[in-house]
Amino acid sequence: MSLFSSVKKRKTRQFISVIVEEERCLIMQKIVKNKEILHKEGFRFDIPSKEDLGPKVIQLLNNLQEEYDDTYIALFLNTLGQGVIPVCDEEKLEKYHVDKNRVKSICVDKRFLMYATKAEINWADKAFSKIGLDFIFSPFLVLDHYIQKEEHISEQVTLYILNTNNALTIMIHKGTQLLYGTFFNVAKEENLLYTDFEDDDNAFEEIDIDEDDLEMDDIGTISDNSNFVNTILKERAQVSEQGERMIKYLNTALKEFYSNSLYESDFITVAKIFDDAGMDEGVIAYIENELLLDTHALNISVRDAILELAEIEVLN
Repeated sequence: MSLFSSVKKRKTRQFISVIVEEERCLIMQKIVKNKEILHKEGFRFDIPSKEDLGPKVIQLLNNLQEEYDDTYIALFLNTLGQGVIPVCDEEKLEKYHVDKNRVKSICVDKRFLMYATKAEINWADKAFSKIGLDFIFSPFLVLDHYIQKEEHISEQVTLYILNTNNALTIMIHKGTQLLYGTFFNVAKEENLLYTDFEDDDNAFEEIDIDEDDLEMDDIGTISDNSNFVNTILKERAQVSEQGERMIKYLNTALKEFYSNSLYESDFITVAKIFDDAGMDEGVIAYIENELLLDTHALNISVRDAILELAEIEVLN
């Protein structure tokens, strides 16, 4: 080990994770020295909008940065214009109907390629222009972080879900191989379920989906005559409006995975949920009872995962 590496690990560093939602901002601060946590604290602020973090957030982050020279601020990118493809070749983006000139992409361990529109990156730069930003982490990277931490990665085809307050991130794996991935904003009803990056102003254009696929009676049309949908969901006792959207989008993603020849589809047998927001019981019941998947759920913290990813970037 070099002297530089030894000194590097003994320095006191501050890592800050930030999640920006539609009306609030979640922050986690962690101060580390020699791998020991000296202080950890969370903050929550209401904000005017995702484009305007407000003076309290800006003041807090700037004040925290003044306390430690070695401070790293990491953002969780939970906006719509992003995705993942199961090959590590940006030239293949066009095959998946993504304009490579309108996105920024990164290969992860030669296993898959994550991308986000330049518009989304520009939003982050603008929103944090008075603060500064060191890292932007994709929800796919966060989900993969939890997958890789598992003691045993099953060779069965597995549906992995990252559930956060305003988003649903999906990755389907066979062992360590990614077969499919997609991202949905579930905080509000979206008019688009897929992105085609053709427009400079919006970074993507909306593609209409057959409305018949989106009716509540047809949610989970893997079994069209669904007693589950007609009883539990319509009673709304166990599923919120956001939960309904999650089921709709999940169903749409599975249809795409099974029917699109771009993907190496195989029958999914297991579902693993990494839950940061408290998934509706009815959504879990849907996955177990309608999709007939062996389902496991684990409570996690995305803010902590962002801190861990930032530490890995800095210290390795």
